[in-house]
Amino acid sequence: MMESGLPSKTFSGVRFALVGFNPTDGNTIRSKLMSGGGVDVGQYSQEYTHLIVDKLVYDDPVCVAARSSGKVVVTGSWVHHSFDAGMVIDAHSVLYRPLRVLNGIPGAKSLIVCLTGYQRQDREDIMVCSSSHLSCLSYGFFLLSP
Repeated sequence: MMESGLPSKTFSGVRFALVGFNPTDGNTIRSKLMSGGGVDVGQYSQEYTHLIVDKLVYDDPVCVAARSSGKVVVTGSWVHHSFDAGMVIDAHSVLYRPLRVLNGIPGAKSLIVCLTGYQRQDREDIMVCSSSHLSCLSYGFFLLSP
């Protein structure tokens, strides 16, 4: 429900299937989607528009098949962010794609990344405290004199 007392329409038109979630997380995601007008099609079938996954990698056969048939494949973060924003966030953003590997990038544990240009939830989701690398939301640069 929105503050106006009217039901939220955030997920109106979203027919979803959940794959890979534990019961608690799956129920949380399902509740947010349905309270925003989404329709749970139940088990994975051709009836859905959005496949929402947890603990599946980008190249998992379920994700590949869904993308091949034109379905939107996202993680639960897309649901949380869209719900919090009160509108559907761009599902094609790299932030909402399933990970390529579940254990991180081999050898990347020593990297420290700094972000610039990101705000609010996007920044919170990908922020690290110190920096050896800089990730910018948009390109551009400043020339600094020595």
